[in-house]
Amino acid sequence: METGPQEQEPIVYRGVMYLPHTNGVVQALDARTGTLIWEYRRKLPEGLGNDTTRNIAIYQDKIFITTEDGFLAALDVRTGSLVWETKVSDHTQRINFSAGPIAGDGRVFAGVSCGVEAPSSCFLSAHDAATGRQLWKRESVAGPGDPAAHNATWGSVPHEKRRKSSFWLTGSYDSASKVVYWTTASAAPYPEILKGSGSGSVLYTNSILALDAATGAIKWFFQMQPRDNFDMDHQDNPILADVNIGGARRKVVYVLGKPGILWAFDRETGAHLWNRQLVASQNIYKSIDPKTGAITMNEEIIPKQVGTSQLVCPGMRGGKLFQTKAYNPRTNILYNPVSNACTIFEVVRPETNASGVNYDRIVHMEGSGGKVGRLSAVSASTGEILWNYDQRAGIGSVLITAGGLVFAGDLHRYFRALDAETGKVLWEIPLSGPVTGYPISYGVDGKQYVAVAVGGGTTGQRHIGQLYPELKASGGSNVLMVFELGPDR
Repeated sequence: METGPQEQEPIVYRGVMYLPHTNGVVQALDARTGTLIWEYRRKLPEGLGNDTTRNIAIYQDKIFITTEDGFLAALDVRTGSLVWETKVSDHTQRINFSAGPIAGDGRVFAGVSCGVEAPSSCFLSAHDAATGRQLWKRESVAGPGDPAAHNATWGSVPHEKRRKSSFWLTGSYDSASKVVYWTTASAAPYPEILKGSGSGSVLYTNSILALDAATGAIKWFFQMQPRDNFDMDHQDNPILADVNIGGARRKVVYVLGKPGILWAFDRETGAHLWNRQLVASQNIYKSIDPKTGAITMNEEIIPKQVGTSQLVCPGMRGGKLFQTKAYNPRTNILYNPVSNACTIFEVVRPETNASGVNYDRIVHMEGSGGKVGRLSAVSASTGEILWNYDQRAGIGSVLITAGGLVFAGDLHRYFRALDAETGKVLWEIPLSGPVTGYPISYGVDGKQYVAVAVGGGTTGQRHIGQLYPELKASGGSNVLMVFELGPDR
């Protein structure tokens, strides 16, 4: 595979695997043998490449991709030839893509990611799947047309200076209700004493947004961390499931962010159903009401002046970072990868660091027993933690199978299968590098396979580099590993 951060997720359709790479490359492979069928290689502007590329989408006869130079593009699924492309963002302003699109009902949805130096906020846009024409655009922050009370959460910061709040992971689409669910990140600079927002909650940062797919209008939202001072993004791939809660069948959306709190909401109304802390300890929230979800922040850790340092748990790499959780409807269990590690933040002037903080020092979390990696199995109905699997190395994205397995890799290059009911390790194997891709399972000609991208190069590896240097696996070559499952799995 191409060089660069290895967080790719392939997709398989009718025996063909479509594999995104960094550097603007997409390949179509025979899903049984890996034989190359076609390759699309984008010519990127000078200075671009080797940035994160996570996923692609397939809809009707097209493959949809986002590019590092700020384009949304459609490829012919049969040949890989370019059908159309439309410019969405200006990459020279540090506004581009790190996650791919989703598609449904004639529309393609894509969210941009903003660097801390970006001069404006990020946005989510919808496009005609046949032509690429933009249908609507929704900013990640409150602005003109939003309620005055929402704009007031920014204090004296005018709309044009409300920066960042990325969409750096892909959202979810409910085709029945025609609603798009996407989560947002933090605003820059991170400390409120540098933003100028006072004690405001700075909407719609660190929120889940439920958007009308036809118009982009916000149907409801819930802010899971107001007043963020430490880059505690709530980026996630929301899971949609119909679950029995309190004796009633509910349409639910589940979200997990950097603070390591798993949230459950009614996806029709936005009503809070439950929340659960998955990390060993945290000092971000003073309290979260278990019934309403009302949040009281821990005022003691909020910076009061430049030059001060603060221990924050979890740290800015989570909790949950880029990893994805999984839901098994047979067990009614959510499987969640989190990291038990903290960060010491130092508040600095924006001219020193545009984010307003230095956060290179990672430390162990109280109550973790020195184990960073955690896979937490949680009842989707009640939020009860059923089991935890803890280890020293950070754990990556999760895959479940109907045969009762949970697959997850780690930063020490191990890929393993656990029993979905008990968390017992059933099988593990060392691979060629850190397992930082998104695993998938697919079937071809009666055989079932599991595939995962391996290679590392992600920010989450710093946990191992600082806390357990002896476990750090070299990033090295990026490869795709494919395994065949037995008939009962």
